[in-house]
Amino acid sequence: MDRPSRPAAIAAALVAEMLVTDLLGRVLLLRRPDGRWELPSAPVRPAEAPAAAAVRALAELCGVAAEAVCPVGVFEDGADAADHAERPARRHVFALSAHAPGALDRIVLPRHATHAWFFTDNLPGVSPAAVRFLRAHAPARPHLPRPQWLATTPRAWLCTAAVVTAPDGRLLMVKPRVREPDRRPDAGRWNFPGGVLDTHEDSPAGAARELREETGLDRPAGPLLAVVWQHPAPGADHPIVQFFHDFGTADPAVVRLGCPDGEITDWAWLRPGEELDAAAGPARGYAARRALAARASGRTVTTAYPPGPFEASG
Repeated sequence: MDRPSRPAAIAAALVAEMLVTDLLGRVLLLRRPDGRWELPSAPVRPAEAPAAAAVRALAELCGVAAEAVCPVGVFEDGADAADHAERPARRHVFALSAHAPGALDRIVLPRHATHAWFFTDNLPGVSPAAVRFLRAHAPARPHLPRPQWLATTPRAWLCTAAVVTAPDGRLLMVKPRVREPDRRPDAGRWNFPGGVLDTHEDSPAGAARELREETGLDRPAGPLLAVVWQHPAPGADHPIVQFFHDFGTADPAVVRLGCPDGEITDWAWLRPGEELDAAAGPARGYAARRALAARASGRTVTTAYPPGPFEASG
């Protein structure tokens, strides 16, 4: 009897990248049209050495000529950013000294939207694998004068979310109005009632305010269920730190939902699992599972998305 054939593994693309740093130790990154940041890179052509491909990438993408480059390392990318999955790539990285020939202040960008220089503790929306590699191999942040240090310290979006369930366990979700242009991969998907915290607002007050504004439900915030850190998405450039508060149970047959300012276009009670994942996306589905598990256990959880290598994805 013939054995069933196994699906062939997708071969990783071979990519060469150039790690360019300035005299302060900042890393040069290019912003793609989809909002993702990356090192200057190019696919390695047949019979082309990776070092030659890295030099070619810098010339084609930035108009900068490089002569002497040195290998930094190799890393695998493309498999650990669940919301932005791409073909896996094996990336060979080479370094260009900040003193190398070629004027780095005369950069032209035929294929990218813009460029900028970043310290490795304040990277924008690059892939998680690239973050790990740059933290290990790029220069550390130097001691800076206080005004410059304050201007370059890491930032994050501080957000809050309300967890409301029906008696049968379904979650109350809202559909925000899409603000154009919005290229985020989750734009238009179902979301928790919630939003960005105001400057002088703590997470319980913010969650209660957002729930009231987006659904009409006026009730105090319950216990903190989960704190979820999410990797910067393309176009966002900062991570999201979201506080999930328990707002108990509501009967869909009794409550009347509404949003006076039109920010929310629809409401739904979605079952955690495949239904919620399909409607809201894997990141929100993951957060829902962790928040509901915390409610069941009575213990607040802290977690990250995508999950770390030692954390279960469920």
